[in-house]
Amino acid sequence: MPTRLATFAFWALLFLPLVISPLLGLLTPYAALLFVIPLFIAALVKRKFGAAYASWEARTLLAVFVVLAIVFVATADSVSDGLRGFNFTMLLAYGAMAWFFAGRAGQVNAEHITQLAGLGVVVGFLEVAVSALLGSARATGLNIGPIVLSNALLALGFISLGGILLRRDRWAWAYVLPPALAIAATLITTSRGPLLSLPLAVLAAALFIWHERFGRSRRAALVGLAALVVAGGALVVVALQGRAGSIVTILNTLIGGGTVVDESARERLVFYAAGWQSFLASPWIGHGWGNIMPSIQGFLAPSDVGLAVTYKQLHNDVLNFAVGAGIVGVICYFAIISAPLVGALRSPRDKLRAFRLYAATALTIVYVGGGLTDLMFGFEFHTFLFVTLTAILLGLCREPLPTEVAR
Repeated sequence: MPTRLATFAFWALLFLPLVISPLLGLLTPYAALLFVIPLFIAALVKRKFGAAYASWEARTLLAVFVVLAIVFVATADSVSDGLRGFNFTMLLAYGAMAWFFAGRAGQVNAEHITQLAGLGVVVGFLEVAVSALLGSARATGLNIGPIVLSNALLALGFISLGGILLRRDRWAWAYVLPPALAIAATLITTSRGPLLSLPLAVLAAALFIWHERFGRSRRAALVGLAALVVAGGALVVVALQGRAGSIVTILNTLIGGGTVVDESARERLVFYAAGWQSFLASPWIGHGWGNIMPSIQGFLAPSDVGLAVTYKQLHNDVLNFAVGAGIVGVICYFAIISAPLVGALRSPRDKLRAFRLYAATALTIVYVGGGLTDLMFGFEFHTFLFVTLTAILLGLCREPLPTEVAR
């Protein structure tokens, strides 16, 4: 790939997921493919395919893509059903992207990545704020739904928070602002599902920050813990106002065995029950990705059958994979979601290892939490964002090896 074109592709693949994705929305993955496909071809032409797919995470994601494609073809009722594997194209492309970024490790330092992610959160927050000020029925993005946008902003916000681990001056605490803005945007959009990842994401961030910044100072650690408790308490009070507060009511109702009256929550519970029955009907390779909703119709009450036509998925990642590809699909899901963490654990023990571990943990938590009530994988936008962020964190955010040269 010519040097100028490679440089342009490099910056495009940084700005698209980190900064532009909240604004460009659902078109982002398709714009990225203009650069990703040439990278994949370049890896083949340069005979670097083995090197690009040498890491555990690259091979795992490649294997998942192949397995899911085979399962979808085997369970297809039509050609279009068999082509559903292309929803996971970014898994196939991961190795080429990570290889491309690894060849440029050191050209952009990790803190610049956290800054770009923070800028993306600011873009998304302003987008949501303008939507709210214009009187939209529900604040959202220009070309992206409120829940999808909220999950993306939380992922970017908590990755940006990792900047605290990269510098030691007082300005490091400015990196608290991006996750705060991401949470604020989520509340403005009245999205509840994305908030489920919040407690664990905050706890993970606190543990990493405590260990890296205060681990050797007991007094500083206690001050940091007190500040976290105060901030966390304030956050809970704010989050429980309005629609977000209904999460507690719904949980209490479920624990008490009562009937959930919140319609959105009730629909999800209906999907979960029907999806479980559908999974039991074909537990090994499922019904096919294109048959997820048709397969549950026989397990729905007559009054709810229309929901299987209105909605395209079961609003739970594990259940989507279970119904779409059976036990094989569930294994594939856990292979995907664990890839950043395993990759970070297996990464070099350089000065950026703690940051990679934290960022991979935050990304995984946000995606697990988002996948509890919505689709995160198999949907182009979030599959793209997850894979690209993983490639950036594991490929670019590390110290270059002495033998590496820019590709």
